[in-house]
Amino acid sequence: MLRTLEEPLVKVMEKARQAGKPRNFKQSIELIVNLQDIDLKKPENRIYEVVELPHGRGGKPAKICLIAGPALATEAKKIPEIDRIIGKDELEALVGNKRLAKKIASQYDFFLVEPAMMGLAAKALGAALGGRGKRPHPIPQGVDLADLVRSLKRSVVINVRKNPQAMCLIGTEDMDSKSLAENAAAVISKIAERLERRFRNIQSIYIKRTMGEPIKVELEES
Repeated sequence: MLRTLEEPLVKVMEKARQAGKPRNFKQSIELIVNLQDIDLKKPENRIYEVVELPHGRGGKPAKICLIAGPALATEAKKIPEIDRIIGKDELEALVGNKRLAKKIASQYDFFLVEPAMMGLAAKALGAALGGRGKRPHPIPQGVDLADLVRSLKRSVVINVRKNPQAMCLIGTEDMDSKSLAENAAAVISKIAERLERRFRNIQSIYIKRTMGEPIKVELEES
């Protein structure tokens, strides 16, 4: 098991935030975790996890699309963090419109769906979402929708399907290194929880800015 994640991660965050030329846009800080000795042909070894980052996503909060009937849509309009609401009529119009479905799938990070509309959502958007490693999320019964949305705005997805590698945003370059390191540690720990040999199934870890070169995290064994 690895002795600690935070100290080596902080060091690499400092390097990643300072390396390369300044850009005229706010760059993301990205985490890359390479895995080893796992058979992804077995469904039980594939990973799909939503992780709420302890310090949020910085200047790039997740974009949320809600698919809902009239009653829930009316309630959802009171929640400013929801970026788009798609009703039944609009969803039905998407069935068979692959081009528009792909466009919508690319624009949002999370798709929350009222349970009664899951079948239609899968028919209209399932292929487009699946091709991007996304999926519709049914809204749990009794959940506070506003709380769920605020949690997802701070969250990222870990998706390991075909290749033994997990990649995700962990914040933006204007965040401090300690916060970024704690975000990265939360994601790495969640990945390790899903692996049979935990940290021994992690081959290497890299951090990079959007336009920067990956920098390896040198981890010490305990």
